Order: sequence, then structure tokens, then C-alpha cells
Amino acid sequence: MKDEELENLKSAWNAAGEQPALSRDQLLALIRQRTQNIFSKMHRNLLFETIVGILGMAAWAFVVPRMAPGNDEAYLAALQMALMTALPLGGYYYVGFRNLGRGLAPDSRLISALQQTIIYWDQILHLYFWGGVALLPSFFLSFVWFLNCVPGETFFKITNLMTWVEVLSWVAGLSAITILFVWISIKISYAKHVAELKACLRELEEAA
Repeated sequence: MKDEELENLKSAWNAAGEQPALSRDQLLALIRQRTQNIFSKMHRNLLFETIVGILGMAAWAFVVPRMAPGNDEAYLAALQMALMTALPLGGYYYVGFRNLGRGLAPDSRLISALQQTIIYWDQILHLYFWGGVALLPSFFLSFVWFLNCVPGETFFKITNLMTWVEVLSWVAGLSAITILFVWISIKISYAKHVAELKACLRELEEAA
């Protein structure tokens, strides 16, 4: 269905008394197109974040040997940081792509498919956020460990000038700021689209 035809259907639906009411098939086609557009936006966000993540991992693998050549302890800290990032996010993106692919079912099952998709995203976004809350302090502590293995002066070096208490304060502050960023990112990238899917589901249930 072309965008112009969808706009005509939408106008007919919104102008309750002025134009004929949409038939159930027309309404279903309109909502299906809406959901496809929403899924396309979510898919684009997932793809963009996946590419950025892969490039970030490649950059980290390039930088580490140059910051700490031959330093096994630094490599271990760097590997720990990489695994704490790649494993949970890789699982999130993999399942996210699979779920979006199943979001659009045949017309007879569109309501149940949307219900399952919404339940999934409500759960995974909560898990994504609270997983970040749990993992970020450990991630930053691993970063402190890595920097303390690197030769030369670095900001998080444990010396007379910076104690463990000061380092932990910095870790707590950075974790809080990053968690806030994650929360805002979730709201912008996914939560608003889930809200749009819920609106489509309500319209479908009212028309059923």
C-alpha cells in the first residue's frame, strides 16, 4: 500500500462524521503498515548500535597492545572489559533482531504477535537497564585495573595522589552518569516505539 493511500485511509478514519468509516480490512492494512514502519525504525536502531559496537571492539583491540605491549595483566583486564560489554549486548541485539522478524504475523494472528512483541520489549528493556546498573561499576573497576597496569601516568593510577576512596568515588560518579545516558537512550531509541506498538494493539483490539 502506498503512503498516499495510507494517508487517505488515516484521514477517513480521523474524520469520523465527515467521511465513511473504515472497513475492518482497511483498518487492518493501515495498522499493519504502521507496525511495519515502527519495526523498521527499531531495526535501524539495532543495526546502527551493532555496527558502532563492532567498530568499538575493533578499536579497543587495536589500542590495547599499543598501550600495554606484552603486559599480560593489562590484556586480562582489557579482555574482561570486552567480555562484559560484548556478551550481554551481543545477546540483546541478537534476540532483538530475531524478535522483530517475528513481529508481523498473518492478519489472523496479528494481535497475538503484537502482544508477544510488546511483552518481550517491555521485559528486555527493563533487563537492559538494570543489567547496565549491575555491570557498569564492575566495568569501570576493570578499566581502573587496566590503567593501573599501563606504564606511565594515567588518571586512575592508585598513588599517593589518588587513593582507592577517590577512585571508587569516581567510579560511582561515572557509573551514575552512564546509567542516566543509558536510560535516556532507551527512552529515545526503543521505549517510544514500544508505546506506539501498544497504541496499534489497542486499535486492533477495538476493531476486532
